[in-house]
Amino acid sequence: MILWSAANQGPPAVPGTYQVRVTADGTSQTRPLKIRKHPGYSDVAQADLEQQLALALQIRDRTNEANDAVIRIRDLKQQVQDRLSKAGSRRSELEPAARALTAKLTTVEEDLYQVRNRSGQDPLNFPIKLNNRLASLRRVVETGDNRPTDGAYQVFKELSGELDRHLSALQTALTNEMAVLNRQLARSKIAPVTPGSKKATE
Repeated sequence: MILWSAANQGPPAVPGTYQVRVTADGTSQTRPLKIRKHPGYSDVAQADLEQQLALALQIRDRTNEANDAVIRIRDLKQQVQDRLSKAGSRRSELEPAARALTAKLTTVEEDLYQVRNRSGQDPLNFPIKLNNRLASLRRVVETGDNRPTDGAYQVFKELSGELDRHLSALQTALTNEMAVLNRQLARSKIAPVTPGSKKATE
């Protein structure tokens, strides 16, 4: 996955006391770890850093939802092609429903991720899509040690609403077009197309 000017690691932890556990060769050891605030930022309140982390985590989670959807869509599209390859003489009967489902899935996929990206420079030629916009927002939120701006919350609200619409469109495709295809597959005694549980982790 190629993202442009975007955060691709987990948000930094706020100052506080933590525990680190290491397990090797069946043995675990836990040690305390204390993260201190940068000494040069005496005017930054702990509450500001906690709000920064809270928003960054929300953005991360929504970015993962977008990425999870792309993974599910690609898995479903592969399943469709697999079922068609097993259809034999009945392939032509299945192709209209398969095309309808694939088209709906592709529309959502292309709204969530710039599918034409092949190298790190491709975002110069092709506009970034929703998952990249979310990840870029998180990078902005995490820049510096400070409370998120009102604008950051507003942009997150707008992008989150956009994601909800795309995920709803995906669910509609699974409820409608996928159901039609699966009924036809059942008549042909071919295994149904099923949404996978693959996840993008960060």
